[in-house]
Amino acid sequence: MGRLQSGTLRPGQAVARIDHFGALTPAKVTQLFTFEGLAREEVDEARAGDIVAVAGVAGVSIGDTIADAADPRALPPIRVEEPTLRMTFAVNTSPFAGRDGTHVTSRKLRERLFAELERDVALRVAETGSPDTFIVSGRGELHLAILVETLRREGYEFQVSRPEVIMKEAGCSSRTSSSTSRSRPTSSARSSSSPGNGAAPSSRCATATTERSIASTAYRRAACWASGRRS
Repeated sequence: MGRLQSGTLRPGQAVARIDHFGALTPAKVTQLFTFEGLAREEVDEARAGDIVAVAGVAGVSIGDTIADAADPRALPPIRVEEPTLRMTFAVNTSPFAGRDGTHVTSRKLRERLFAELERDVALRVAETGSPDTFIVSGRGELHLAILVETLRREGYEFQVSRPEVIMKEAGCSSRTSSSTSRSRPTSSARSSSSPGNGAAPSSRCATATTERSIASTAYRRAACWASGRRS
């Protein structure tokens, strides 16, 4: 769903989906809808300025451009704030597994986590070397705590790890590193020389996006919620 910036759009028209990296994916519009108040109605044509919903284009994410296949030009992408905290979601392996939930397998957990990506644009889910473990990144403790509680209420039983603060290097270096919640809770760390000694300041600085106390609180709350108890 989005706003038509220019031209017209019709069902059956050949289009191209342009992602954030500029990759083109051909597609075809099967259905086209506009909105009249809160009601959605199918139309045969939409013009520039209309808010439309398009069916037939798979794999669309926030910020992608749907353009004319004959003249694909990407619009400026929408930037979503990067995650600041990550946790490990895994199948419950405790001796009491299977007592609190109905969805206990890794397949069910994987399907639910990746389905959440279609609604939550700030969430990140990554698979690991183990089929029973997934790395879930979000924008702070509240974001991940709401996800944990939602899954618990839906009958999913799983275990979570201690949160890790996501650290990023700003400056000339673009590498990304992570630090566990035991890392020093400093807001920023810069390495520079004193004025007048002729040395250039370091081009790398690390910025901690979340403090240790927040990560520890998120871990305690998530552990209680995942097991169906509240502290």
